Amino acid sequence: MLLKWNVGITRRCQQLVTMTGLLLLTMNSAAVSQSGASKAGLTLTEAERIALAVDEGVKQFSAQSRMIEQESIAAASWMDPKLSIGTMNLPGNDLDPLNQGMVEFKVEQMLPRGSSNDIQKRQLTLKKEAMDAAATNRKLSVQRDVRLAWLDAWYWQQALVELKAERNLYESLVTVTASMYSQGKKSQQDVYNAKVTLSRLDDQTLSFSSSHGQSLAVLGRWLGETMVTRVGSDLSALPGVQHQPAVKASFDHPLIQVAERAIAQAEQGVALAREQFKPQFGIEFAYGREQGDMAMMGGDDNRNKYSLMVMMDLPLFTADRQDRQLLASQYRKEAALAMRQDLLRQLTGQLNAEFARYRGLSQRIDHYSNSLLPDVESQAQAALNAYQSDAQDFNSVIQSYRTLLDTRLAFKRLQADIRQSLARIDYLMPGSNY
Repeated sequence: MLLKWNVGITRRCQQLVTMTGLLLLTMNSAAVSQSGASKAGLTLTEAERIALAVDEGVKQFSAQSRMIEQESIAAASWMDPKLSIGTMNLPGNDLDPLNQGMVEFKVEQMLPRGSSNDIQKRQLTLKKEAMDAAATNRKLSVQRDVRLAWLDAWYWQQALVELKAERNLYESLVTVTASMYSQGKKSQQDVYNAKVTLSRLDDQTLSFSSSHGQSLAVLGRWLGETMVTRVGSDLSALPGVQHQPAVKASFDHPLIQVAERAIAQAEQGVALAREQFKPQFGIEFAYGREQGDMAMMGGDDNRNKYSLMVMMDLPLFTADRQDRQLLASQYRKEAALAMRQDLLRQLTGQLNAEFARYRGLSQRIDHYSNSLLPDVESQAQAALNAYQSDAQDFNSVIQSYRTLLDTRLAFKRLQADIRQSLARIDYLMPGSNY
């Protein structure tokens, strides 16, 4: 009798210890998640700084801008003068230029057609400004894409932390179920269900680990030689985003600035085409010195000869050239205007859609924080308490905690999604306070 009493006491103590451990794991699962995520990792600010420093696209646009700046200086210069040296009036019976004829030196300088040089310089200056705007857009797009990649990596990392904490709980459930089965309080099917549930959780962990690795690879694409194994756990606070007319904000976007410069370049192209109707002038200065018999015929004082001429081309037949070039430049301007309008509509549509997405995500986060997540946590705790009292079956407990895990993962996804939406808004409205 005493032996049986001791065995009963021992089993009760084992069950009490197991249940107590299970409760502690349940209460501290969030703390486990936080402690696991508190290890240092690559912060978002560091990732943006590294990406902008090593991005070759920004360097490419900067080099092109400097190249065009030098071309604009060259475009404002006159054409190089032409120098001609030759002999003239050689007789057929004596081809020696020192004995007969005239030695001539001639310099020719063509002047720009109207204001064409100044117009070409303005065109290239506008092209440089467009390239600078394109470089700014590249920086913004790199910043946006780095944020999107970093937040994806953050989500999968946090999801793995949640799964690790959940696995500790499931292992305790397997232990408790096996202990209660040995006491005859649970069936062998419950033990198998617990093991299968734990195995399925391990499979989900493997799947999430693969997704985490892929997200780090996408992030690493922007970081050059920097190796990333984990990211930081801290997220920035969410600002209050208010909806306002998107068109006004989108006009400040670098892509619109590029389109604006393209329109201005087209306008200068029209002006340049009009300059082609003006004559182009040139100046020619010549010096000649008579040789041999020709010099003796006029006397030594008359051997040096000078001439000065003004040249001018006459654009008389303009129907198939100048007129066509002018029409082409006007069509080019129309195309640039249409392209800017289409781009503005695209950015406006994207911005309005992103504002709507952000508001929806914000409402869902409030719902999760204030209602859904606390309710699911209470439901899971109640199911566990009932299971400990042998008033609830194992499947109900697993289903409750599975719902809790899915809800926590969905909440983490929402936290990443709303910041990704904010990253897109930052790209579409650079420098705006919303």
